[in-house]
Amino acid sequence: MTTTTMTMAMNRKSMLDVSSYKPEFNPDKLRLARERRGLTKEGLAELCGVSRRAVSDWESGRVEAPPVEKIGQVLDFPAAFFFGDSIDEVAESAVSFRALSSMSVRQANRVLAHASLMRTFSSWIDVRYATPAVDLPSIEELTASITNLEPSPVEAAESMRAMWGLGARPIKDLLALLESKGVRVFGLPGHDREVDAFSFWHEDLPLIFLNTTKSAERLRFDLAHELGHLCMHRDINTNRNRQFELDANSFASAFLMPTAGLLPQLVGRPTLENVMRLKKYWLVSATAMVRRLNQLGRLSDWQYRSWMVSLSEKGFRSNEPDGIQPEQSSLLKQILGLAREDGWSVDRIAKDLGFSRQDLTEALMGLTVLPVTSSTRGSSAGTIEPPPGKPTLYRVK
Repeated sequence: MTTTTMTMAMNRKSMLDVSSYKPEFNPDKLRLARERRGLTKEGLAELCGVSRRAVSDWESGRVEAPPVEKIGQVLDFPAAFFFGDSIDEVAESAVSFRALSSMSVRQANRVLAHASLMRTFSSWIDVRYATPAVDLPSIEELTASITNLEPSPVEAAESMRAMWGLGARPIKDLLALLESKGVRVFGLPGHDREVDAFSFWHEDLPLIFLNTTKSAERLRFDLAHELGHLCMHRDINTNRNRQFELDANSFASAFLMPTAGLLPQLVGRPTLENVMRLKKYWLVSATAMVRRLNQLGRLSDWQYRSWMVSLSEKGFRSNEPDGIQPEQSSLLKQILGLAREDGWSVDRIAKDLGFSRQDLTEALMGLTVLPVTSSTRGSSAGTIEPPPGKPTLYRVK
């Protein structure tokens, strides 16, 4: 046999080996999909018409070929999702859940699974597009000039405003500011929104997840609250410790309503009319402004409680009458625009990631405008030019 003949034979054998290769079922991805849908093993078994023992066998890997088509239909995941490498999952200990003690295990697993899926989307972005570099100072950097052993969250917030050159003025677009500093922001699906906002670091990337059904003012406060966690509590397990949440609230108040800017606006004894004027200027909720005035000693505790009751009766606890417009994600808008030019519809992105379109769109709704269908490929959308001061990105060469 000649060398050429031998090479051809080897190539043919290699092609046969590749064509006969079948990806293996991955039980970890089945468990993740089940948790994403908030189902117990019993719940999945009932929907699939099998016993709980059967589901346990699927998830333990004791069954090589479970009925993935049926499982995919029940869980609304493509059958292909259940094959291939495991997804790098978000650990509960890494997340700053605001009310973990009141959450069920099923609720926590559901949102952690959502965060894990969106982290794969975040990695998909990084492969194709160069986004702003992360520029979040650590607590050590924020407090380097402070001599106290345990600097206050207010001092940390004031230091961050100084480092970012924000002065003592209102932050006009907080979402755009954080995205320009390398923070990724995604939304929570509707049935997960009782969990509220949360954040975590993935390696060196900070991520925030928001309940986008809240008022614009409350979304801004949530963003500032999670910013406090990301900077002050990195590598710290904050779950089940109320003090960390109080510290993040103090950070958010001082970051959004700095003392140097707010105090000069207070002449004489504050009134609720003053609160309405100030909350519009600083782009915060009325309740947040009342809390800040109390923190600064301009309202007594009795006035604070009385005004909170009054605002609650007027609907300010659940909404923000005459509020501002919600901030939109400039970064996600640019990513989807560039992706569309490159032939990537939302459907195609979801398929490439291996999960359903709904899982992807639910993380984007409320933060950016989505196409109704995937027919935008080849449209004349053009290059999206962000307004001045917005985060910019470009394709990875």
